Amino acid sequence: MSVIPQHLWLLPRRWRASALGPAAASRPGFTLVELLVVTAILGSLIAIIFPAVQAAREAARRQGCSDHLKQLSLAVAEYEAAERQFPAGRVGCDDTADVPVCPPGLSPERKTAASGFVTLLPYLEQQPLHAQLAVDQGGLWNRNIDDLGWFANPRKAAGVAQRLPLLVCPSDEAEAISDVYAPVLAATGSYAFVQGTKGPAAPRPKAKYDNDGMFVYVTPRRAGEISDGLSRTMLIGEVIMAHTWESSNTWTYARLNADCLRTTEYILNTQPGQGTSYERQNGAFGSNHPQGGFFAFADGHVEFLADQIDHGLYRAMSTIAGEE
Repeated sequence: MSVIPQHLWLLPRRWRASALGPAAASRPGFTLVELLVVTAILGSLIAIIFPAVQAAREAARRQGCSDHLKQLSLAVAEYEAAERQFPAGRVGCDDTADVPVCPPGLSPERKTAASGFVTLLPYLEQQPLHAQLAVDQGGLWNRNIDDLGWFANPRKAAGVAQRLPLLVCPSDEAEAISDVYAPVLAATGSYAFVQGTKGPAAPRPKAKYDNDGMFVYVTPRRAGEISDGLSRTMLIGEVIMAHTWESSNTWTYARLNADCLRTTEYILNTQPGQGTSYERQNGAFGSNHPQGGFFAFADGHVEFLADQIDHGLYRAMSTIAGEE
């Protein structure tokens, strides 16, 4: 066994090998076979670890989504405790005829289409944004917007374009800003209120104003009306493709079968555009989580419902007084 002189350790490796002679310089490194074995082992480790990493990421996204819905359900509960009623799904009426709660000759303010999420802003620590949107001063998403011009108000336009992190599921793949209602550019959201079982197949006035779920146009529900029990009544669920016309979900706007109001007429994760729909909008809830989606309930708890849930049970949980 040769001993390397101490003074040679100060030289770079390639000079040191030359100084020690050709025998030292020609010592072999890894062989091709060894490199292939190492590569195979690394590939196997990656194949094992990558699904685990992906699963961990999805678990974190699921927890984040569940936490968001929990906070929204608590905001609904705080609003109910303060106002002795739940927020309406949509603040105002539209041009639907023969609806008792919407008299003829509606003023622009009564046609306000602001969603219940706008109503909840003070209970989500978003009082400045609530004041900025100022629904009671000129409305928001009013009918005939070209005539009313609320979107020309720069403060309202900026508020409508603001995307709240709390209203976005970490698994949501939708674009942040939607141009579905151009010239208005509006922020999207991942969640919608449960309006009940009456969707595209139902007469539109009945579906809007007399649906069987927690959130309808104009009329707020009261706790005494929830005879099915708060723990068995859904409040809010997930939606997908919020930036598209087929599944538009602008968080400041409320519109039947889209935009913050959905129904259980179709089973969970029925794809946008499928089934009988109104203007290609089927009003279905959907999620980017594998095999199901999250819903918040009126007592504040959140559940993950599987795609295979019985449709009758799914519909039953969306009503307030079905006595199922």
